[in-house]
Amino acid sequence: MVIVSRLEALLLAAGVLVCVPGSSQTLQPKEIHASGLTAEQARQVLLVVLKHEKIDMSNPGMWIDGPWRGDQQGTQYRPGYYDFGVVYSNRKKHTSNVQGHFAVNASTGDVWNTVRCKRYDIAALSTIQNVISARTGKKLASAQVAFDEIGCF
Repeated sequence: MVIVSRLEALLLAAGVLVCVPGSSQTLQPKEIHASGLTAEQARQVLLVVLKHEKIDMSNPGMWIDGPWRGDQQGTQYRPGYYDFGVVYSNRKKHTSNVQGHFAVNASTGDVWNTVRCKRYDIAALSTIQNVISARTGKKLASAQVAFDEIGCF
């Protein structure tokens, strides 16, 4: 527990918190429960990846759809993950298209593009994942285990 507190202090001092564009929301380490991320926290983790991928979420036509549910009882579409779609809508042309499908692991913050079967491994995300893992006690799965969980072949 002392290690977690020191890691949180280091991250706070370094200013490594996830800021949601256009709002004052941040992913606060103390708000991450041992049971894992909430849907909103997973969305904040996804925003780190979207920024890295240069997807401009400040564009009024861009939005995150989800998390998707697997059934009417509200179970997760992919157990252990929050699944989202990133959508661009052009109101003038009455069109929309999906920019990507993503899954965020609730226990580790692992992020995947589920269409490309691409796992994101970037410094800003790794820092956040370390905090999440410290709070949940779960480590990132091996590439093969995560590949199987996502359903990649």
